Formats: sequence, structure tokens, C-alpha cells
Amino acid sequence: MIERTDVSHDAENDMSLAGDLVVADQVSALAAYLPDLTPDDRERVDGYVARASAEATLRAYQSDWRLFCAWCEESGYRSLPATPAIVAAFLTLLAERGFAPRTPHRARGGREALAKPLGRSTIGRRLSAIVFAHRAAGFDPPTQQPDGARLEKAMRAIRRDKRDDPSGKKRPADGDMLRTIDGGDLRSYRDRALLAIGMAGAFRRSELVAITVGRVSDDTRGLLVRVPTSKTDQEGKGHSVAIPDGRRLQPVRHYRAWLQKAAIETGPVFRKLTPQGRLTDHPMSAQGVALVVKAAARSAGYPGGLFSGHSLRAGFLTEAGRQNANLFKMREHSRHASIDMVAEYVHDHERFREHAGEGFL
Repeated sequence: MIERTDVSHDAENDMSLAGDLVVADQVSALAAYLPDLTPDDRERVDGYVARASAEATLRAYQSDWRLFCAWCEESGYRSLPATPAIVAAFLTLLAERGFAPRTPHRARGGREALAKPLGRSTIGRRLSAIVFAHRAAGFDPPTQQPDGARLEKAMRAIRRDKRDDPSGKKRPADGDMLRTIDGGDLRSYRDRALLAIGMAGAFRRSELVAITVGRVSDDTRGLLVRVPTSKTDQEGKGHSVAIPDGRRLQPVRHYRAWLQKAAIETGPVFRKLTPQGRLTDHPMSAQGVALVVKAAARSAGYPGGLFSGHSLRAGFLTEAGRQNANLFKMREHSRHASIDMVAEYVHDHERFREHAGEGFL
């Protein structure tokens, strides 16, 4: 049974704000709980933590923590510290129907429409964010509290139920989606370049929106895109991603055409457009990338709900698998930490290759 705690609105906001701050500034929070270190040792620890924690992960944790705090406030629960039962209820809700926080401008029906069940990896990240915030604030995380077994049991059930659920697996993008964008306006030029570069570079959404003109250099064989940090680049060494100008997607041609059309010489490459189609100086959001992908999928006759921003990355790996590309080369290009992660993208295609019943079915 979950015990509700009567918390004033101001107190709950203070707790949420405290959680946001510790997630956003992990180094400062860590230093506060290591008062006996010498200045040199503290600097060494701070430097290690700063290198080991990728900015994208911290931003994701901050967003996840805010979502949990919003749900706790709406439900009347305490977010910091939270009990295992409270966290289990939150994660179960995410698995069954999702959660969209209430806003002054969002009606109930619209809020429910935005909420959707989440996959097990996203739910696992939500839990990691909650654990991270508790540790940074000096509390025992829910997973290590006396009743932590209840939370572990809930997570096992979520992983089991989501394991064979195909709805959580997004479809890969393909060239047909790119060919549906045939307009001559700014938005069409941008979206063609976005899809082509996104697929050709196997980019994550966060990497795409972070591309600037200064990080792209010309090569006789195409483009070199410098990715300063990524999800798996914990030390921040960065990667150079080669983009050849192929005959089908033609990413280099679409990239150059977009820059010329928009007269972009510096700053973000993929920028927000106003509803009227006017160019802004601001980079697109990760959600904006997903909306472009979904719209292109619907134009190609696919169900838009089966696609996401990740479909661009999956599209490259899936097609590379079909073309019998070297698995290690695929991993090098996609910047995955594990070869097993890359193998998952080609597994479905491999089921039909040299099938046991090929000769008689």
C-alpha cells in the first residue's frame, strides 16, 4: 500500500527544484559530500566525474526527474525521498499507458492523447534518473531501501511483459520516405537534408540537432562531420563521421542545397522554422526531428506511429545489414559501444538468409 504524504505546493516545488539542481550539476553535488578531500584530490575526482558523465545523459536524467516530480505532485506523493512503492507505481503507469504532465494550456483529453506506453529501455532510464537524483541528494535510492524488493519485482514484470512487445520497436527509415519530400520551399530543403544526413551518418537525434557548419568539412569523397560527444563517448573524445555522396540518398547534395537555399554560413545546420516557414537562428529540437520523420513516413504510406527520430539511425544499420556490410565497420560508423547492439538491427533480416526451408517451401 502506498502512503500519501500531504506536502504543500511550495515544499514540493522546493524538492523538485533541488532534484533538478543536483542532476544538472553532478560535480558540485559530489564535492559537497566529499568534504574531507584535499583540494588536489577533489579536483581529480571532479575532473573524472565531468569526463565520465556525458552531457546528453545528464540532460535526459534531468528531464526524467522532472517528469517523476510532476507525477508525484499530481498524485500527492513525496518525490524526494521516494519509497519503492511510489516508484514502482510510477514505472507501472509508464509501462501500461504512459504519463504526460498537466500544464495550464493542455486539456485533459489532449494530455491523455500525448501519453503513450514506454518501452523497457526508456522505463529503465527513468528508474536510473530517480536513483541518480536520490544519491546526489544524499538519500538512499529506492532500490536500496528496505522494501526495495517490491520495486525490483515490478521492474522484472515490466521487462518480461515488454520483451516480446513489437510495439516498442520502431521501424527503420528508408529512401521512399525521402522521395516523398519534393517541394521547393525551405522546409522541404531542410527536411530532405535532415533525413539524408541522418540516415547516412546513423546519427542519434541529439547528434543531428547539435551539428554546426563549423563541424562539417569537405572531403574529395564527401563530408566529414565532427561529433564532439555522444551517448557512448563517455570520455568526450569525439568522432569524425564520413558521409559519402551516394547515388540513392545523395546526402551531400541535399546538405549543400539546404545551406545554399537557407543562406546558412555559420551556426546550427538544422534549424527551426516558424509555422509560416521562416528561418530562425535556433537549432531544431530532438522532438522536431521525430516529427519530420513521422510526417515523411505517413507521406510514404507507412503508419507514422511506428517511426521515431531513431528510425534514421536504424535505417542505416538495417540497410547495411541487407547489403552484407561488415559488422565491425557498421559498429565503427554507428559509434555503438557493443557489437551486440549492432547485431540486433540485422537479426530480423538474417532470419530469412539461407533459410532451412528455402529449397522446398
